[in-house]
Amino acid sequence: MSEESELIVQSASEVAKQLDTTSEEQGIFVRKNLELLAQQGFMGILIPKPYGMGLPARVFVDVVKTIAKASPSTAWLYVTHVASTMAFNTFASQQLKDKYMKDLVEGKLLIGAAGTESVGGAINAEFKTNAELKGDKYVINGSKTFITGAGELDLYLIITKITGNPKPGVILVDKSKVKVGQSFTSLGMKGISWGELVLENVEVPKENFIVDDFTKFLGVLGRVGMLGVSAISVGLAEGAFEEALTHVKSRKLGQNTLSLFEGVQIYLAEMSAKVEAMKQLLYYAADQFSSQNPLPAVLKARVFITENALDVIDKAMRITGGHGFSSLLKLEKYYRDARATMLHFQTLEVSKKVLAGILLS
Repeated sequence: MSEESELIVQSASEVAKQLDTTSEEQGIFVRKNLELLAQQGFMGILIPKPYGMGLPARVFVDVVKTIAKASPSTAWLYVTHVASTMAFNTFASQQLKDKYMKDLVEGKLLIGAAGTESVGGAINAEFKTNAELKGDKYVINGSKTFITGAGELDLYLIITKITGNPKPGVILVDKSKVKVGQSFTSLGMKGISWGELVLENVEVPKENFIVDDFTKFLGVLGRVGMLGVSAISVGLAEGAFEEALTHVKSRKLGQNTLSLFEGVQIYLAEMSAKVEAMKQLLYYAADQFSSQNPLPAVLKARVFITENALDVIDKAMRITGGHGFSSLLKLEKYYRDARATMLHFQTLEVSKKVLAGILLS
């Protein structure tokens, strides 16, 4: 890494110590944490120049995994914002970029994507939401479900059918135009405001049209998002391993610490090896990110890391016993939060299917 990149990664560790790590468990949207990241300039590290810093993806993943150890919900929303900003920057008109990019990169505005619908699920098999161009405005009707930042983000990239277009497209909608439907209480990642968005005769200027093919949009959004999700998983697994290692060194059973038991030592060895393998595959995917075809590396990282992170956290809970199962340690929280990484941007099963298709082509 360059000296600039190393300083940013080091500063992420200091910022992580300042994050509110408790409110997310109460279901409170972690806005203050995001504001802190924005103040420290983290929102723009991956965004290309002239708007952002255009730093290597390896810097981005190091920042994400560091944040994830302290506040997984904050890392989740950070990845969502960066991935959506990257997709917006790729496809939006220069007029829209002039209007929004500066505030997005500085974190003054938060943005996310809204694609999932109850009729289509994770594979986006079908869309009911529809936009019709009437004069100089699009009129949008429909609803989106399981949306990160529902009601809390400032801008939404709505994936919608467009009357007269063969494929669904993407339109930018301000949060003042949408209603929040049902809110969901989740197993983990409780600070992300997960819920439904309802669009009833929402009128937006035709200039808010982003792209006419949602698959191109998802290509950019998904690559950044899955790389970020993998980094979150590495952060959770690394955090679980470190917490378990500290615990077994100090926890006594009789005259011996847990670390002296052979079964515990075997699990520690397995966990250490997996965490290191996960980190190296994450860095490989990050280094491939700027190549002509980064998707295979990103998918391999996502498939391997998200599953093995759960295995590492599970082993950490086993060797810490009741302490790990309770809230005395962060392990049970890491376990709940790690389940979410199998769902975001693309489910783990869909990632496996896409990767298999690439391998067989």
